[in-house]
Amino acid sequence: MLVDPAYTSQACPECGWVSRANRPARGRFVCTGCGLAGHADHIAARNIATRGIAGWAVIN
Repeated sequence: MLVDPAYTSQACPECGWVSRANRPARGRFVCTGCGLAGHADHIAARNIATRGIAGWAVIN
C-alpha cells in the first residue's frame, strides 16, 4: 500500500500537531503541542504506519 509521506516527520502521532518547529534538529522530534520527544525517523514511521492502517480500513 502506498502512503503519502508528506509531513510525517513534522506531525505528532499522539496529539496530531503538525509544525516545522517540531523538528528542532535533523534527527530530533519534540512536539510543541504535547511535548512528545523522540527520533524523527521513528516518529515518521509511526505516522506512516497509522496512515497505512487507516488506508487499509477504507479498502476493506
